[in-house]
Amino acid sequence: MKTRTKIIFGVCGLLLLTLILFYRNSVCECTNRISYKTININDKISLNKIYAPADSIELLNITNSWNDFSPQSDYYMIVNKSAYYYERVLVVIRHFTDEAKHYGAVILPRNYDASRSYPALLWANGLDQSNPVVDIQNFGPLYKRLQDYFIIIPSYRGQALVANGRRYCSDGFFGDAFDGATDDALRLLEVAKTEFKGIDKKRVVVGGASRGGTVALLMGIRDNNINAVISMAAPTDFFSETMYNRYRKQYKYQFLSKKVPLKEIRAKMIKSSPIHFIENYPNHLLLIHGKNDKVVPVSHAIQVIEKLKEREHFEYRLVNEGHSINYETEHIFKWLRTHN
Repeated sequence: MKTRTKIIFGVCGLLLLTLILFYRNSVCECTNRISYKTININDKISLNKIYAPADSIELLNITNSWNDFSPQSDYYMIVNKSAYYYERVLVVIRHFTDEAKHYGAVILPRNYDASRSYPALLWANGLDQSNPVVDIQNFGPLYKRLQDYFIIIPSYRGQALVANGRRYCSDGFFGDAFDGATDDALRLLEVAKTEFKGIDKKRVVVGGASRGGTVALLMGIRDNNINAVISMAAPTDFFSETMYNRYRKQYKYQFLSKKVPLKEIRAKMIKSSPIHFIENYPNHLLLIHGKNDKVVPVSHAIQVIEKLKEREHFEYRLVNEGHSINYETEHIFKWLRTHN
């Protein structure tokens, strides 16, 4: 009997050690994604060449590439389904494109009934190169205030999704944090619409702050079926020497840390800059920016305002705040329900 007990405890201990090592390796895999070793690899290219004004052919080529983009994943699977806050269900989805895996979370409406129709909000998180993680606990006010909504939270390439204490690491280069992240978000949205028939495809809103606000704008530009966009404190133009000088190390990591042809470098910067394409978005847009934003200057919002100020479906608010704008304000929820 004692021998049997020792064997059982030994096996359990081995399993526990395996789980600990697996989790530790998983954490390392998630966090050790960012390296600045190659950020100077393109320093020999003249900035005058990099930032020469974009011509109509360059912009048309980008628009055509977006038109050719398919939001369909090669395949997907549900990897976790569990109870969550406010009597809702959390679903974690793994979806694949070219064998690269990406993760996202979907919070079902309270007391979800598949025979009913519900609006959906995809919320894109901001960019933190020191901690490439999106933790769905950070969006609690959305779950609490929008209990009749699907809430969709994407993670992006090179980023970890944290849900119910578990960490899911997406493949890819974390420096594809704008146009690449938009690809990932569009694919997760398509998976959600495929898997959950209760999502009303005519009532889909995307929103986000900082990098998330840029992704929200790019999603709306690239998919006109998105009914409304909420963009807060978003950088809207990376194709400028001013931004190069402002963010230097992080900027070079994002756009200049790979040895590729000059036209690809320029295309990535332009694709990440919704100001060049914002007039292509025809639906409802709420733009919010802090007048005292020290991270993303308010001039980024003003450029958009100048282009869209005559649009019927466009609303903007320049508030007396910095970069961390509170998305819990009543105005945002009221606007969301009005336009969805």
